[in-house]
Amino acid sequence: MRYFFRIEYNGARFGGWQNQPNRISVQQLIEEALTVVLRAPCAIVGAGRTDAGVHARAQGAHFDIPAGVDADGVDTHRLTASLNALLPRDIAVYGMVPVAPDFHARFSASSRRYKYYITTRKTPLSCEKAWMILFPVDWGRVGGEMECLSGPRDFTAFCSSRADSKSMMCDIRFADLSINGDTVIFTIEANRFIYKMVRSLVGTLVDIGRGRLSDTLDAIIESKDRKRAGETAPACGLVLEEVFYGG
Repeated sequence: MRYFFRIEYNGARFGGWQNQPNRISVQQLIEEALTVVLRAPCAIVGAGRTDAGVHARAQGAHFDIPAGVDADGVDTHRLTASLNALLPRDIAVYGMVPVAPDFHARFSASSRRYKYYITTRKTPLSCEKAWMILFPVDWGRVGGEMECLSGPRDFTAFCSSRADSKSMMCDIRFADLSINGDTVIFTIEANRFIYKMVRSLVGTLVDIGRGRLSDTLDAIIESKDRKRAGETAPACGLVLEEVFYGG
């Protein structure tokens, strides 16, 4: 029996979503909690990987009931409550439901939406949740540059050297910049993202808006040259807002 669920986490103290040898990950702690509750080793599959320090509001994941465990006896509400009791305060699971055996948290996803948060004043309460920018930025220009972010494009210029993606094509479904007082929010949704793409895009847009880059965003994308792009924005401001599934 396969189950799907959502995860919200503050990624500040984790090495990222995915299991890794030398740092604590979100995936590791959830798998350990599932193993305790189900009394059998249980692996989970996430909808995607988030880097160290990146947060999530509605990450998606699935797991299969281990062999020997009575799948008919699983109460999703009790299981969710038990997991949340075992998990640390910066991780929570919710929305657990049974799904078809061929459902896959990663490959069944139709799109993913990220938000990147910036604060334009010093605010200690947001130091782990937003990029503090205390220099002038022309946000009107930044918003205008984002108009080229629509449809399928090659994002080689925004790919980290550590990326293992075979394709750099991403289909941008939605891109928006909103400003509410001291808070600036980038929202971007696409069928897929390559390693550090969102943070590289945000950093480049900020560099354009502050006058450090003379190229347009469109020209940088067309160049497919990482050296033409700007800095990579800090991980603290990035949130995997939601993973969408058709139907």
